[in-house]
Amino acid sequence: MAVFKTLCLACSAISLSLSFAVLANNLAADGTQAAPRASGAAGYPAVVLINRGHSKLDPRYDYPRELLAEVLLRTEDEHDDVTVRPTDKVMPRDRALLELERGEVLHVMAEAPKPGWEERLIPVRIPIRKGIQGYRLFLIKQQNQPMFASVNSWQQLADIATGSGEQWSTRWAMEKAGMEVVTGLDYESLFRMLMHDRFYSFGRGVNEVFTEFDDRQRFYPDLAVESTLVVYIPLPTYFFVSPKYPALAARIERGLRGMIDDGSFDRLFIEHFGAAIKRADLANRKLFAIDNPNLSEQTPLQDAALWYRR
Repeated sequence: MAVFKTLCLACSAISLSLSFAVLANNLAADGTQAAPRASGAAGYPAVVLINRGHSKLDPRYDYPRELLAEVLLRTEDEHDDVTVRPTDKVMPRDRALLELERGEVLHVMAEAPKPGWEERLIPVRIPIRKGIQGYRLFLIKQQNQPMFASVNSWQQLADIATGSGEQWSTRWAMEKAGMEVVTGLDYESLFRMLMHDRFYSFGRGVNEVFTEFDDRQRFYPDLAVESTLVVYIPLPTYFFVSPKYPALAARIERGLRGMIDDGSFDRLFIEHFGAAIKRADLANRKLFAIDNPNLSEQTPLQDAALWYRR
């Protein structure tokens, strides 16, 4: 009987040790859930982690996540079943670049090209928003509308201080074009800085500006969308894929090409952004076009099917 009890205790100890080992294996060093394991045959994660919004009022990455899920769904017959979810971590772009290179807590990011990204990651060079993020409208304080309505030259506009994220590719484009740019450390602080006159305009893509205005007007009653101007910067948003997962990048491109060919890409684009494009009334705004110094020679600027034109 004593021998039996000893054996039972030993088995229990082994079982408990194995349980702790499994738990430890599923936790990262910081106590968060570890990144999903790669699905062996396909060579990429069974759960693909994509970047998330920077606040509760930041829906900018909802469309890329939905598009990526649709792309993977359409190609699932060829590969293992894969799902998409946002990463647990909110991170600035320089940190995101490092995490994408590691390929553990971030596998795919919807982002505009910037120095180093196309060289260190795998860019899928299909502008997933058809470049409408490059049509920049301005959030302003409504009492400043007359100042912007009187703008008739690029120099006049460039002399009016504008806000930008510190690591945004649009910042470098605007600065190179001679604009006075004031940077903020995080997304939500830029709206507060605008309201406190740290700068007088905050350029936002057509895909962003009206949602941001509608969601924040109750907090900032003086907030307005400037009604007369648009600045155009050639600005593709690509899916950047970790170099750890080239098969995933190839699958994403194949799925996107298929959606473009059958028309479903444009249908999803209009479903998400058609109302904002109509509301922007781009044809009746003064347009100023500036270059984007971040674009590589591989940017598909000549493929008209990939771009929205006003």
